Amino acid sequence: MSKSFSTDKSIHIILGGTFDPVHFGHLRMTQEMLNRFPAAKVSLMPAAYPPHRPQPGASPQQRIEMLQLVVGKYPQLSVDTRELEREEPSYSVVTLREIREEIGEDCLVFLMGTDAFAKLNEWYEWQELITLTNILVVGRPSSQLPSDGEVAEFYERYAIADLDELPEHRSGKVGFCQMPQLDISSTYIREQINQGFSPRFLLPDAIIDYMNQHGLYGLNPNN
Repeated sequence: MSKSFSTDKSIHIILGGTFDPVHFGHLRMTQEMLNRFPAAKVSLMPAAYPPHRPQPGASPQQRIEMLQLVVGKYPQLSVDTRELEREEPSYSVVTLREIREEIGEDCLVFLMGTDAFAKLNEWYEWQELITLTNILVVGRPSSQLPSDGEVAEFYERYAIADLDELPEHRSGKVGFCQMPQLDISSTYIREQINQGFSPRFLLPDAIIDYMNQHGLYGLNPNN
C-alpha cells in the first residue's frame, strides 16, 4: 500500500476473525490499514465459529484476553466482543447495523479476504451490507476478484477507483487492494504446536506466555 490519506472525518475499520490465536499476520494487517488511513480506528472482532466448523481451541474469553494483550498499547486499536456475547446467530449484517447506529454518519470499512468476498452472495441479507458499510477486499498478488456472477456484478456496481477517497464515503463503496501479507495462519500455528515445534516468531511472546499459562493448544512450556 503506497500513499496515506488524512481526513477530518472519522474512519472505523473492522477486522474480523476467529483469532485462535491472534498472530503477527493479523497485527500486520492492522498496521497496513493505519499506514493508509493514519486517523483510523481499527477494531479486531473475534467471531464465534459456525456450528459446522470445529470448535476453537481457546474459549471466547481466552481469545478476547489474548487480543487485549496485544492491542492494549495502541490507542487506535480495540477489541469488539459483541459477536461472542450475542446468544442468537451472529450475522455480519446484524453486527454492522449495530455499529452504524453507534457511529452515525462516520465512514465504516469492513475488511474481507478475496475468498470470503467471492462467496458474499451466500451471506445472510448480503445486499444490505453495502448500505451499512464500505467493503475493502484484501488480497495477495495471486488473488483474483470474481469475474462473473452476482458478486462480480456487485463489485462492478459499487467499485471505487481511488482507495484514498474511501474515507469520504460513509458506506456504499467496494475497494480492492493487494498488500504484502505474512504467510501465517492460526491453523498453521496450531499444527506446528501439535507436531511439537515452537511457534516462536509467528506471534507475540506475550501470546505464547498466555498460551503456556493456560495450557492452550497443547503447547509445551519449553517451546
